[in-house]
Amino acid sequence: MKLRLSEDYVIDTDDYRREGLRIAILAMSGHGKSNAAADIVEDVLDQKGQTIVLEPITEWHTLKARYNNVVTVGGEFQDLPLEHDFAKEYVHASLENGVNLVVNVSDLEEETEQRKFVADFLWNLYRSEQKYRRVVFLAVEEADTWAPQMWDQTSKQSLARVSLIAKHGRKIGIFPIFITQRPADFHKSPLSQCNVILFGKFTSSADLDPKTGIMYVVKKLHIPIEEKDIINLETGEFIAWDKFGVHRIKARKRTCPHGADTPLVAPVPFAAGVNQTLGSLKEAIQKAVEAKKKEKSLVESLQAELTAKDEKIKELEKKADIKIAVSEMLKGERPAKETPDITAKITELTKTYENRITTLEHEKKEKTERVLALESEKADLQEKFRVYESLDKALTAILESKLATHLPTNVRGLPSDVPSEVVVGQEVPRVIVSVRKPVVEIDEGNWRGRLVLLVADGYFDEARRLTPVRERLQQDYGALPNAALISNELVELVKMHLLQRRQEGGQWVYSVYPEAKERIERKEVRV
Repeated sequence: MKLRLSEDYVIDTDDYRREGLRIAILAMSGHGKSNAAADIVEDVLDQKGQTIVLEPITEWHTLKARYNNVVTVGGEFQDLPLEHDFAKEYVHASLENGVNLVVNVSDLEEETEQRKFVADFLWNLYRSEQKYRRVVFLAVEEADTWAPQMWDQTSKQSLARVSLIAKHGRKIGIFPIFITQRPADFHKSPLSQCNVILFGKFTSSADLDPKTGIMYVVKKLHIPIEEKDIINLETGEFIAWDKFGVHRIKARKRTCPHGADTPLVAPVPFAAGVNQTLGSLKEAIQKAVEAKKKEKSLVESLQAELTAKDEKIKELEKKADIKIAVSEMLKGERPAKETPDITAKITELTKTYENRITTLEHEKKEKTERVLALESEKADLQEKFRVYESLDKALTAILESKLATHLPTNVRGLPSDVPSEVVVGQEVPRVIVSVRKPVVEIDEGNWRGRLVLLVADGYFDEARRLTPVRERLQQDYGALPNAALISNELVELVKMHLLQRRQEGGQWVYSVYPEAKERIERKEVRV
C-alpha cells in the first residue's frame, strides 16, 4: 500500500513489512497536521484498507461525504450512540464486517470517563486483532490526552494501552498514527516507537524544549534537524523523517472537507453490509440502555420509598417526643411502654428497607456473575468446537479413503505406532488419534503475563538481571513492581521452561529457554 503525502513523497508499507509502520504527526494548531493525517487515511480507504479514528472533538465525520463504509460513533453526526460499556461491541462489529469507524468521545462529559473508554477500546482492539489479524490504520487525535507525559491515576490505564499498541501492535496488524499539537505533553515511550515522524511548524519554547519537546525526540533518535528548521516551516510544510533519511515536503490538500471548517456534510449512502451491522448494534445498545433505565428507575423508586419512610420516622419521633413531654407534664413521670414501642417500629421499618435494598443489590451481582460465566462458557465451547470440527473432517477423509480402496491397514496420515483398523462388513472401524489441544491465555493484566510478552518480544534473548527487568516493566506499564514479586514470577517462568537461569557474581540472571518462543507461538502457554 502506498500512502502519498505529496507529489514527491510516498510512504510504501512494503518498506516496513518487518518492523511495522508507526507514524507520528506533530504540528502546532492550524498548521496542517489534520490535513496530513487525512491524506494518509484517505489513501488507505481508496485502496480498500481499514481505518479507525479516535477523536475527542468532532472533525473526521466528513469522511462520510465520500466513503460509504464509514460509521461515526458518538458526536453530533453520529450513526450510532456512544455507550461507555460497548467498546468491545464497537470493535467486534468493525473487525468482523470491515467497517471503518470514527469514534467521537465528546458525548462523555468527564475526561476521566473519556480516558476509561479509550483505554477499554484500545484493549479490546488489541485483543480482538489477535483473532482477526486484519490490517487496521488507527488514527489517534490529541494523542497527548490519552498518553500524557505527566500521567496520574486517571490517565495511567489509557497511557498503558497507547504504549501497548505502539510497541506490540505491529505483530497483529495495527498501524497507529499519533496526532498531537503538544509533543512536550505526549509521552515519549510511544513517540519514540514511531519510525515515520512528520515535524510541522512550532514556535513555542515548551514544544521545542530540548529536554521535553520535539528537540528531545530529534536528539534521542539522532535526526539531523535544527530548531530553526522547525520554526521556519510554512503552513502545510513538514520535515519528514523515516528509515531512508530526512525530507522536506509540502502536504497535498485532502479530498474530504475539514470537519472543523465544514460542520455539515451530505453523506453518501451506506454500503450493503453496513446497514445490517448498524441495525444490530443499535438494537443491542437500545436494549442495554432500556435495561439500565429500568435498573436505575427501580433503584430510584426504592430510594424514594426509603426517603419517605425516613420522613415518616422523623414525624413519628416528633409526635412521640410531644406525647412523652405532655405525659410527663400531666403525670409527672415518663411513660414506661410508649417509647420502646415507637423505637421498635422505627428500627423494624429501617431494617426492612435496608434488607430490601441489600437483596436487590445481591440479585444484581448474581445476574452479572451469571452473564460473565455464560460468556466464558460460550468461548470455551466455541474453542472446543473449532478443534473437534477439524479433527472430525480429518477422520472422515481418512475413513472414506480407506473404505474406497478396501485397505484394512493402518489409517494413512497417523503415526505408525498408533493402532487403527478398518474392516469392511465385520466391525465398526476403530481409530485412535492423539490430539493435543492448543491453549493460550496471556493476561497482560498481571505481572506474569507481562513477563511472558517480554519473552515473546525477544527481551530475554540476552541474559537479564532482576533490576533491569523491573525497570523495563516500569517503562512499559508506568509502575515499578515489587522486587520479591517479580523474582517469584521469574522463578515460575523457569519452572514452566520459558526461561532458564544461572548465577553470575552471586546474582541470578535469566535468559530465554530454547523452545520458549515456539511454544508461545504454538499457543501452548497459559498465564
